[in-house]
Amino acid sequence: MGQYDRHVFVCTNGDTCPTQADVERYVKTLRDSVKTAGKQIEVRVNKAGCFNQCGHGPMIVIYPENVWYAGVKESDLDEIVKSHIVGGRPVERLRYEPGVKGSNKIETGHKDAKPAAAPPAGPVWKRVCAAKDVPADGMKEFAVDGMNVLIANAGSAFFAYQALCPHEAVALEQGVHDGSVLTCLEHMWQFDLRSGAPMGDAEVGLTGYPLKEEGGELYVELVR
Repeated sequence: MGQYDRHVFVCTNGDTCPTQADVERYVKTLRDSVKTAGKQIEVRVNKAGCFNQCGHGPMIVIYPENVWYAGVKESDLDEIVKSHIVGGRPVERLRYEPGVKGSNKIETGHKDAKPAAAPPAGPVWKRVCAAKDVPADGMKEFAVDGMNVLIANAGSAFFAYQALCPHEAVALEQGVHDGSVLTCLEHMWQFDLRSGAPMGDAEVGLTGYPLKEEGGELYVELVR
């Protein structure tokens, strides 16, 4: 059978899956659920590149059964874990069977379609929290407009980044920072707190978001 009884792949790349849900959060939720079920040795959950099925997501594939799931909602993850990953019974209502081998993308536009109206000029800022909600020299994760954002308080300035470590989708708020370096304690990946750039063993940096403070409130501009 190989090294694992089941291998779970979550599409976290491509044109549509990352825009249809917080798929990085899916990875973390599945890993936590597998660990809670005591199956962390038998089951491996991995982030995956594009499945070339854009428009059908969010998508999850589980081997060795070769079961593909499409349109997975966060509320479906518990059922997938209990029924399929642990119980061995695929969740039929989510099964993806398009009847077409290979790439099967849904076109999102048409060559004859009129171009969409341009969005209003200027950034759209979203409130995150009160500045006092983030402890001095600490970090805290917040849900903002359907996304999870990490706010780090360096004392003299605040910084906003993706909430999960790009290595193993671990919540960065569980890590530490010293005002200059942010460290994920899971595998000790480190990042420049002020730029998000990778440091040490880290292979990729953090996605940052423009942040401003007004009247004691913090706002970010999310780039999707």
